[in-house]
Amino acid sequence: MTRSTRNLGVVLCLLLAAMIAGCAGDRMNRGTEEAVDDSLLANKVKLAFYSDKQVRGRQIEVEAAQGVVQLNGTVSSTAEAQRAVQLAQQVKGVKEVRNHLQVQEGRQEPAPSASSGSGKARP
Repeated sequence: MTRSTRNLGVVLCLLLAAMIAGCAGDRMNRGTEEAVDDSLLANKVKLAFYSDKQVRGRQIEVEAAQGVVQLNGTVSSTAEAQRAVQLAQQVKGVKEVRNHLQVQEGRQEPAPSASSGSGKARP
């Protein structure tokens, strides 16, 4: 009889441990599963970008929170930005896409620094 009582105790401890692990979350009450889902969602969007011939994921940062995907970075054209939004919207689990992409107007030279010493003004 003591053996079955001991086994029951072990099963109850394992069940309790599983329940506690299932409720784990950070200080902001965000569950571990939700954080993994957001990370997985962002990775799925990035994969869609890299698989697309027009977008190819160049300089596009993807963040996801609770199914809302935010796109940041620089793209070469408005068409590329629109395609990135379209691809993100097609990923299963995406509820909303926030487009913060900037269209690059061609290659811009970096602003001259104060220590450049050239003294010439650039056009």
